Amino acid sequence: MLNKVEVLMHPVRMKISQALLRNKENGLTPLEMVKIIKDVPQATLYRHIQVLLDSEIIRVMKEKKVKSVSEKYYVLNEEKLKLNQGEWNQASQQEKLDFVSFYQLSLMTQYQNYLKKIEETNHSHDGAAFSLIELKMNDEDFLNFQDELKEILTKYYRSTSNQDGKDIPVRTIGVTIIPDT
Repeated sequence: MLNKVEVLMHPVRMKISQALLRNKENGLTPLEMVKIIKDVPQATLYRHIQVLLDSEIIRVMKEKKVKSVSEKYYVLNEEKLKLNQGEWNQASQQEKLDFVSFYQLSLMTQYQNYLKKIEETNHSHDGAAFSLIELKMNDEDFLNFQDELKEILTKYYRSTSNQDGKDIPVRTIGVTIIPDT
């Protein structure tokens, strides 16, 4: 697991991952990524794409022949990004903190991009929301809560996956659950 986190913690690779996350239906070519990630030189971007590919964090979705060149479309290899319960249980405290740091850093980067977009479009309304609450629950209620939360997130994730349309805004929902011991 540490290798996944070490690979993903790099700012350029994080930007690549986020661009691919937003374009998972069709994937992106490196040239399309350059247009999205404007602050990274093309050669640097290619190097980091190769690192992600070698780590199996991204994969080639399809190849298209354009003139004499074969363009590769990359997508996140979502199964490689997930940790199963066994991997999580095997992880050291430091590895878990690194993974949570990656998660928080990803949210921070997305929020920074969101604020930049608001500024560029002269929007005055910031629709982001944050909350931190502590709930007192017994183990049974806690498990039911987690199941219900997973169910509602899965429902909306599936419904948005079926929508074809570039005009539909992306909503990022981040959830962190810290059970008391």
